[in-house]
Amino acid sequence: MKIAFTSCMSTQVFPGPQPVWDQIRAQAPDQLVLTGDNVYIDAMPHPVHPKQMSDDAFAQHVFSLYRDLLAQPQFAALVKQVPTEAIWDDHDFLWNEAYGEQAIKKKVYKGLVRSSRATFNAFCRALTARLAPGSFPDVYNSAVLWDPNEPAPGYRFKDLGQGVALHLTDGRSERLKAVLLGQMQRQQIEAKMAALPADTVHLLASGSVVESHKGEHWGSFEDYQWLLALARQHKIMVLSGDIHDNRFTPIDLGGGKMLYDATASGAAIRRLVTVLSECQNFGMLDIDDAQLVVSLFSFGALSNGGPVRIDRNTWQRLP
Repeated sequence: MKIAFTSCMSTQVFPGPQPVWDQIRAQAPDQLVLTGDNVYIDAMPHPVHPKQMSDDAFAQHVFSLYRDLLAQPQFAALVKQVPTEAIWDDHDFLWNEAYGEQAIKKKVYKGLVRSSRATFNAFCRALTARLAPGSFPDVYNSAVLWDPNEPAPGYRFKDLGQGVALHLTDGRSERLKAVLLGQMQRQQIEAKMAALPADTVHLLASGSVVESHKGEHWGSFEDYQWLLALARQHKIMVLSGDIHDNRFTPIDLGGGKMLYDATASGAAIRRLVTVLSECQNFGMLDIDDAQLVVSLFSFGALSNGGPVRIDRNTWQRLP
């Protein structure tokens, strides 16, 4: 089984070719996981910042971003061929550092949050349908995008087969103060992991990296200790994004227990979103009955010191 993962792409920053999708296709993955910042609501200059837009203007703006991504030829070719799942992060939730101003709870942004939820949910349905005709609305004011009670994406689960489970987290709908996922989502994840065989490999898709980084990370939240405790009971690898770089982080929990964080970020973006060097980053997991091989790629070539091999039985790194 081969699982590709990446994050952070923009058709506004790169309106032309996005070679990373061809590079991923060449690896012939069985699954693609997008770990956030699928669009950048706030990336390019606008007459006003998205937070100052009317509900209608914001809805048009967000709709156009997802429409353009789904129409990007190389991206479309990949997701038509490969089953794809996505989660969201700050730039496709509202805007950079929306968490810092507690935007999720502000009444003034209620219409914007509803619109971002609806359009992201529609994007996920289109991915599930492999971009079948009609799977994404034709117009921004389609009724399916204007449900006043549009639910948050929430926690989702996918059984990938061969003893591998994919947990798709919602790291934005409950992120407030010291809370990252929230109690309900944590309980859902715990229950799902407990119900699966003990030797299951759990892949946890997260918009944020686990340990210290200059931006937001799990270590800033109370959920961090919850994740460490969960990893002492189960074989967990976090698939993360956000940082516009590739990184593999082993976290030794003691007693022979390990948590791994594999980060692949910057599929079609620049180091600082619109400036500095171009990014073409993605990761690949190659899983069989004996081991997991984690490979991180930049511009189609291996990066970060080559593949990391993990024994599936002991959950320890191999030489």
